[in-house]
Amino acid sequence: MNTMHSANTSRSPYTSQVVDNADWLKTVAIIAVAIGHFGHFFIRDDQWWSVFGRLAAPIFFYLIGYARTRSIPLHWIWLGIILTVLESANADWNWVSPNILLSFALLRAVRPYTLAFLQRYGWIALAILVCALIGLVPVTGKVADYGAGGWLWALFGLCQRIYVDGRSPAKGKSEVGSSAALAHAAAVNASLMRFVACVAAALPYFWQEQAEYSFPPIHFAVFVLGVGILSVGLCLFRRRPSRIRPPEPIARTLRFIGRHTLEIYAIQLAGSELLVMFVVDLAP
Repeated sequence: MNTMHSANTSRSPYTSQVVDNADWLKTVAIIAVAIGHFGHFFIRDDQWWSVFGRLAAPIFFYLIGYARTRSIPLHWIWLGIILTVLESANADWNWVSPNILLSFALLRAVRPYTLAFLQRYGWIALAILVCALIGLVPVTGKVADYGAGGWLWALFGLCQRIYVDGRSPAKGKSEVGSSAALAHAAAVNASLMRFVACVAAALPYFWQEQAEYSFPPIHFAVFVLGVGILSVGLCLFRRRPSRIRPPEPIARTLRFIGRHTLEIYAIQLAGSELLVMFVVDLAP
């Protein structure tokens, strides 16, 4: 996905063809999205589909926080509006939460300020952000898709980026220009801070999704296990070439998904909304 995949025109022809760890992560997210949407739109008893579909949003939000890119692609805005209108149309024009792409645009806009806040005030800033976002979880679901529950995953992604950059001073310095002192201060206790941010994202997410879907005990247990495994994987995540070298046809597919993740998401969601709109019998 171009908007989450930092462009680097100085790459060699070889490195441009390497599968990135982010390509794998985005592919997992797209598969989870497809599972969740298929169940939601076309399956009457979709709880198992929803369990696995819930793994997508944390990855998307995490990567928004992790990425250094500051630009906000305009197609996020108009695609988000179109998808929101389609969802509202299928809900008899009732109010629905604005599409997740609009949340991504908002998060991209506030990320630099959140980064500076964390770098300047460290643990105090993290405590303020975590407490504020957890407090907003119950009331933001109607004004933004996933609301503050999703924003907590973005905060986790940002803390992970600070931790990773702290282990590589040159990268940390490049993100804040000449503010080397701020970059150094942000690296202090970064490992523990990203762990706290991870827990702060996961626990409200368990409550938020259970409140919405009312999973039976076995479904909820699998959901918690899945998010737990995902959280560990996100704590270990580094943006770099993958050690796994799949065959070229698979690698080409992974790279395509990695560079066009949100476009694939939007096409898949819009297609599902239009199918159930015009072929009513497909809806459960």
